[in-house]
Amino acid sequence: MLSSKSLSPSSERPPAVIALVVICGLLSTISCGFVVLLLMHQIPLSDGAFLLGNGLEQRGPIGFLLYAVLLTMLGVVLWRRWKGARRAAIGLAAVGVALAVPAISSAVVDGRVFATFREGLQIVIRVIVIYFLSQEAVKEWFAMQ
Repeated sequence: MLSSKSLSPSSERPPAVIALVVICGLLSTISCGFVVLLLMHQIPLSDGAFLLGNGLEQRGPIGFLLYAVLLTMLGVVLWRRWKGARRAAIGLAAVGVALAVPAISSAVVDGRVFATFREGLQIVIRVIVIYFLSQEAVKEWFAMQ
């Protein structure tokens, strides 16, 4: 039976954190799928450009595996509310924005509409992640121990 005591709003996991953990899990799973398909020689490396981008897909299966491990670790530390997890996620999102700038610039100059949309969408999503992780409720939740 559930306790009649309700959790105070500050002790409940923020929806932004839940969403980010789910996204980390999905992207990690997709990345692992790419590892398997690449090892089976079923797809070319360029098929993973949308996931890693910036030429990192050219590192082969190891690049996708490292990306999956990084996202899995990030999802776990966010879920467990480890100190520094929120800042690490913000930092990784900011690095992602910085790495996407040359790719979107190149796509715009070359007139590649799909690549421009893809890179622009990645920038927007990362900025949204930074925005939500910077909200006061999320900061307070991570500050509680």
